[in-house]
Amino acid sequence: MRQLLAWLVLFLLLIAQSPPASAIYASPVQAGCYIAAANDCRVHVDPFTVYLASGTKLVTVRLILIQEGTGTQTTVYDWRPDLSSPAPSSGDTYSPSIPSQDLGVGCGKSFSLSLQGRDTGDSSDYNLGLTTAFTCPSTLP
Repeated sequence: MRQLLAWLVLFLLLIAQSPPASAIYASPVQAGCYIAAANDCRVHVDPFTVYLASGTKLVTVRLILIQEGTGTQTTVYDWRPDLSSPAPSSGDTYSPSIPSQDLGVGCGKSFSLSLQGRDTGDSSDYNLGLTTAFTCPSTLP
């Protein structure tokens, strides 16, 4: 009986220390690379939707480009509500129109893209999606 009680106490302690579940999630994030011109490669990000927990407001959405091999991270999209771009007044989804979907990058290099976000129900940013690594072409076909 003591052993069962000890396991129960341990289980309750582990549950109490578990981080809270995310109140935000997103549709899959997808991106790829293409050659726009000689020595001019571009990353294209497909449209995505961020889903918020009911009754919450969007705090931030970021796209971070990660160069494989070096781990260099570059924020390529950073949305936060302000006077010129207020948070959606209603609804539980946000589908951004990304101003520069096609981002100039180095040809022949590999990247992945991370989508991060937070709503008012979360205490910190969450990684909402991560692409697999993709390699930009190094030469014109």
